[in-house]
Amino acid sequence: MMTSTKDGIQINIDILSSYIRGLVNRFFKILPMREDEEPTLIEYMNSLLIELLGCKELMNAVKDDPDFATLLFILQFLITHPESSISTYKREVFKAISVCNKLKAQISVSSCEGVDG
Repeated sequence: MMTSTKDGIQINIDILSSYIRGLVNRFFKILPMREDEEPTLIEYMNSLLIELLGCKELMNAVKDDPDFATLLFILQFLITHPESSISTYKREVFKAISVCNKLKAQISVSSCEGVDG
């Protein structure tokens, strides 16, 4: 099954699904970085935010998806409030992971139904 980019280029939906699946680990990585007070945490999250924004701009399947927007909002909050408690980080990171899993399931359903997103 295929999906398209903003320029109409067809891409296998499995690539987008795999990317979303990989986001789980990318979000999870934030927790030990915060717990260890890793000095590059903000840089890491900014890089992830840029990547997510690029995906949103490129891929029609997530362009207007409110769940994908939720990932952006969670990440922006953590970037803007780096001093938040570890419990806040845990709650928000696990929420983001849940959203990633939901997105992955939605993309799989869409590909089974033949919907382009």
